[in-house]
Amino acid sequence: MHGETRATSSIEARQLAGWSVLPGGASVRLDLVGGNGATSRVILPFDALSSLLLTLPRMLQAALDARFPDGSLRVVQQLGAWRLEQAEGNAGLILRLGTPDGFEVAFALARDDADRLGTALAATPAETSQGDMRRTH
Repeated sequence: MHGETRATSSIEARQLAGWSVLPGGASVRLDLVGGNGATSRVILPFDALSSLLLTLPRMLQAALDARFPDGSLRVVQQLGAWRLEQAEGNAGLILRLGTPDGFEVAFALARDDADRLGTALAATPAETSQGDMRRTH
């Protein structure tokens, strides 16, 4: 394959038409509708989908920063529900956050992180520190 160039094709989607988990759960299929109304399918293995999930918030924020260069806007979601669970097999916790429309994400928390988060949430907004938030692209 050395020295060969592969043609790249682009799918310009206007909306997500649907998705499904393929048998066995190893891959997910995304159905995308283009500007001409045609549907294209993208099949992603679990690891690629997981990587995309972690990258999407940064991609959204980078696009917002490009549109509004002063950096004052953030992509945020309304919190619909949250749940704190004991992690199985260790002293850590799992913090699950969800939106009213069903998006959910879970974070593993060490006890020290949970203590700092609790302290920050109990503080008034003027006292809340921004020191732990790191931004990378």
